[in-house]
Amino acid sequence: MKQTHKSKAVALMSVSVLAIMATGCGEANTPVSKETTVPSAPAASAATTASPAASKAPKDGNITILYHTTKEKYAEDKKNNPNAYDAVWETIPQFEKAYGGKVTVVAVPWGDQKSTLISMVNAGDRVDVAQANDQNFPVYPLKKIVQPINKYIDLNAPIWNKAVTKTFTFGGNPYAAGSTAAPIVIYYNKTMFKNNGVKTPTEYLNEGNWTWDTFRKVAKDLTADTNGDGKPDQFGFGWWDAGYPLFVGSNGKTLLNFSDNGKITTNYDSDNVKEAIQFTQDALLKDKFIDKDKEGDYFIGEFKNGKLAMTAEYGLAGFTAFKSDYELDFVPVPTGPKGTKDVGPGGLSGWAIPTASKNPEGAVAFITMAAENELKVATDANVKAYGKDKVDQINKLADKVLFTPIGVEKYFDANGAVLTGIKDGSPVGTFAANAKNILEEGIKITLTQ
Repeated sequence: MKQTHKSKAVALMSVSVLAIMATGCGEANTPVSKETTVPSAPAASAATTASPAASKAPKDGNITILYHTTKEKYAEDKKNNPNAYDAVWETIPQFEKAYGGKVTVVAVPWGDQKSTLISMVNAGDRVDVAQANDQNFPVYPLKKIVQPINKYIDLNAPIWNKAVTKTFTFGGNPYAAGSTAAPIVIYYNKTMFKNNGVKTPTEYLNEGNWTWDTFRKVAKDLTADTNGDGKPDQFGFGWWDAGYPLFVGSNGKTLLNFSDNGKITTNYDSDNVKEAIQFTQDALLKDKFIDKDKEGDYFIGEFKNGKLAMTAEYGLAGFTAFKSDYELDFVPVPTGPKGTKDVGPGGLSGWAIPTASKNPEGAVAFITMAAENELKVATDANVKAYGKDKVDQINKLADKVLFTPIGVEKYFDANGAVLTGIKDGSPVGTFAANAKNILEEGIKITLTQ
């Protein structure tokens, strides 16, 4: 994926991430999926005390939230689609009724969130709640723009997603919380598998044998020349960047690592990452079960048109994104040689409390209330649409999402060097070392800004 994909992002609380990933390009440079909607939340009775997930009830309900969507924009979205749901704007009336006071929303376009929050905190302007995502961390904790959230919140409460907590932990301290995450999963054309007599990914999964080897086998089996012109027009797999992000995550690593002492390092020189890069390059140039001549979101049309056996998507969103006449199903990403079963990449974001907060207890109460609303609405909608078994399958994977923020300089330059090397057929060790040098330079710049 090219750098142009990195600027657009969708806030986690504004959509059901049990249905779709709601973030910008992730740690492995994953793309943004289209926003989907869920039914409006049922009317909730006003709370009288803070949720058990919060440490204590706030003294008042006066808080300021930095957010990317205006009330007018949400109203427009609701008018166009009655099923649109934004947990922030839906929670505000409930919160104000419960605690009194006034919730003030400072609406700023997504791309200006980081610079705006930094300016507000440095100026001493009040801001109690801010969005945490892959591209504003680790800058926020590095610049002391946000504070450790476990000062005010019990992160062991069942509502908080463990992957979110881990993702936004820096220097040993957790700086954000969130209730949901969206694992990336492999969607496959079940009809194509049946028609060709090929064992399905689900069958391999049930045998405990859904690995890179079996993924490679079925992908090669379903790559074919169906029109007799002498070259394949049906491929085993296709996704952004030839699936490179999937294989990095499914082999047990992320491209960046944040240690407990606040040190930032890159894993480009690890065997896990180099092995994933080699697997991707082989899939593209040696095994040829990925169409090397196509880039971008081509896979959406190809999968719907029956020209791809497998692709990938965030959570349950594939049932909408790839809706067609074919029978669809999904499985986790295949486990790499150094990976762990059911652990792989995905999308997530969360909420943080800036150091300029005047009412952190109120901030936590709002975050918790909105998270509870979002989780209920998402779960109810997804169970109704896809069934409890599918929702349970996604929920099982959601706590295991492997993800690290990418908000360091030159990240996309380093990743671009890898993608170019994969497609060019260059030696993996050479361009991985080059990417490592580029990213290490970016890390130094980030740490000294």
